[in-house]
Amino acid sequence: MRDNRARRRAGKMLVDGYRETRRAMESGLEPTGVYVLSEETRPTPGPQESAADRDWVHRHAGAALQTVSAAVMQKIAYGQSARGVVAEFQAPGGDLSSLTLPSTPLILVLDQVEKPGNVGAAFRCADAAGVDAVILTPAESDRYNPNAIRSSLGAVFTVASAVADETDARRWLRAQGIPMFAARVESSRPLWATDLSGAAAIIVGSEALGLGDRWDGPQGDVQGVHIPMAGQVDSLNVSVSAAVLLYEAARQRRH
Repeated sequence: MRDNRARRRAGKMLVDGYRETRRAMESGLEPTGVYVLSEETRPTPGPQESAADRDWVHRHAGAALQTVSAAVMQKIAYGQSARGVVAEFQAPGGDLSSLTLPSTPLILVLDQVEKPGNVGAAFRCADAAGVDAVILTPAESDRYNPNAIRSSLGAVFTVASAVADETDARRWLRAQGIPMFAARVESSRPLWATDLSGAAAIIVGSEALGLGDRWDGPQGDVQGVHIPMAGQVDSLNVSVSAAVLLYEAARQRRH
């Protein structure tokens, strides 16, 4: 299940780390297996593993808890750094119909953001800024890649999310009456002059592909907005852009 295709075919996901496993379980997911190091091989909790999270997982894992040796943990853990636990879950669904939104929602749309580290970092920003939902397009986007989970610090489980094709996402946002704001370098409207105090869907694209004309069209339902840049570079990392836009929206919504 470390192979993305095999994992998707199985409809499962693997979560590394006690903090992330706890957040997955607290979100309502039931583990089918929680593999932990045996007492004699368990190291002192490192900077990414708190004793409180470890003890919580051990108390709540129930029959799913299984101990393994350090050699086994090294084989099943993600990357080169075993973190003491690998948990197996059925991958949750999550289409647009599953989202329950407040009256004035703040939504982040990640369009063609393929690097798992960027996806995870964007979820982390969304959680911190109080985003109500994250929508990933196209439908093949993978928010449960192990690196996305790790980069998000488990925020992929704390923020409601859905995957959809761009056309369906746009139609759904329009039907919900949610104004759409696309981050575009070429837009003439600066972020500071944009009203994000009400319901809003903020759309960011990958650095490699950008949004192109995917979020353009004759409907005129998507407004372009740019982050003012004072230096020589003309763009930011997608997760940084998301953070700037979301926090400006959060600032406006609190006043």
